[in-house]
Amino acid sequence: MKKLMCIAVLLLGCSTAFSQTYYYKHQGKKDFSFQVAPTVATYGDNPLYGFSLGVNFKEVFNFSYFHTRDYKSKEGSYMDTRWAGLYTAIMLPVNDCFQVGPTFRMAALDAQFEKPYFGVEGRVNLAWNTKLGFEYGKSNERAMSVKLIWNIY
Repeated sequence: MKKLMCIAVLLLGCSTAFSQTYYYKHQGKKDFSFQVAPTVATYGDNPLYGFSLGVNFKEVFNFSYFHTRDYKSKEGSYMDTRWAGLYTAIMLPVNDCFQVGPTFRMAALDAQFEKPYFGVEGRVNLAWNTKLGFEYGKSNERAMSVKLIWNIY
């Protein structure tokens, strides 16, 4: 009886796992998706860690809010360095697993608005809804970032 129960549980578990795998592999992409991206960036001499939340249209046009900070206070200040604002990108596919495109940010560093930021970003597909993005650009300072992007449908 114990063997039959173990086999039944094993079969039920395998059936559930395979059906979920099939479902996620054959899930179709929709026009709009919610996008989440943990980010590691440098702005000037500041190493920054943060996130980006936004919407994505057909994985080509992205509009999001980003917020990064360095988690250490400057001398004479109780606050750490924060770089935050609005982010827009237009990604053009180069091939099946790589996209490249221009980026634009309206951002503030420590609550002081900066010049508009212009940059370029390259994205590599890791899975059907996950990408790794590399960005380089310039505003008042040079900036580079790496982000892991999830498109949630």
